[in-house]
Amino acid sequence: MGKKYKDSLEIFRNGELTLLQKQKPIIGLDIGSTSIKLAYMKKNFIFDKWACETMPSGIINQGRIEAISPLVDIIKKLRKTYKIRTKHCAIFLSSSELIVRELRLPEMNEDQIMENIKQEIISLLPLGHDEYWIDYKILEYLKPEKEKGGLYRILVAAIPKSLVNDYIITMKRAGLKLLYIDVLPSILGKLSKYLMMKGKLDKKNNTCFIDFGAKTTQIIILKDNNYYIHKTINNGGEYLTSLIAMKLNTDNLAAEEYKVNINFFTEEKDAALKQQVTDYFDYLIRDIERTLEFFNRNSHEQVERIFLMGGGSMLEGLAQYISRQLSIEVQLIADVLEEYQEVGAISRHVSALSQAIGVTMREEWRHER
Repeated sequence: MGKKYKDSLEIFRNGELTLLQKQKPIIGLDIGSTSIKLAYMKKNFIFDKWACETMPSGIINQGRIEAISPLVDIIKKLRKTYKIRTKHCAIFLSSSELIVRELRLPEMNEDQIMENIKQEIISLLPLGHDEYWIDYKILEYLKPEKEKGGLYRILVAAIPKSLVNDYIITMKRAGLKLLYIDVLPSILGKLSKYLMMKGKLDKKNNTCFIDFGAKTTQIIILKDNNYYIHKTINNGGEYLTSLIAMKLNTDNLAAEEYKVNINFFTEEKDAALKQQVTDYFDYLIRDIERTLEFFNRNSHEQVERIFLMGGGSMLEGLAQYISRQLSIEVQLIADVLEEYQEVGAISRHVSALSQAIGVTMREEWRHER
């Protein structure tokens, strides 16, 4: 794998994952279509500063940068405003062009793994595999049964080179060095292992994370703190805001402000609006329930806890409503990241910054059998 590739994506090696205990200062960025979120980690992974700014429309479209210069100016302004000098950064990427899949391959060396991955996913790529950065992460080594060889469970990510290169150019113009790009399943694995290290999760633990984004809602289940299943629903907070705006006969800005200041599940006096909001979430909950049932059926185990994250997760009463509907414990991710809530008055908004925080976590792999 070439130097350019390593500068673009984080490389994973075979073995058991541990979070690095010591690391240099780093900026984590979550750049979405409606907002940009920044988490600054000082030396040895100390959360020091954060920022969340509205993103003008037209700069980001489905994870692809449409206007580099305005984004460069925004990032430069954030660094200047918050006096962040470090140049190293990592980016959480969410894009309709990003392909993430789990594969199972027999034991083999790194070169053989990559060649087999290319053959396995070529039918999923709209362009030839030479047009993509392809990376993988070994999730688990499945020990051999009797005389049969063992298998690797592998998480594979394929990202168009043109998309990645625009981020590299943007960061360079903003005075930053992009160390790697990471994706949600990998970030959640790192957050889960961090919580396990802090005694917030058991080693044997099945957890569902639900990311309420602006454009999509993503459901990811980890089995024993390792990726198991990922489902994306093409509905997000923007759609809910537009529903509320139509009902209140107002614009989206006013509807967004109204949305974050009321508990639709207990306080909303407009019965029709309350029904519209609960119907929206009931639709999502049906998909969540089907995903949980798939996990139960295939793993023969149960999900013990659900964590909500993303900007849409902080809707008043949402965690309690989902918990009642599914009869499972549901919390904001901020509830188990209490130590982060004390930084810069971020409070429970940690839930909206969780991807930017998680992407700063570095990993190493120990080769063990």
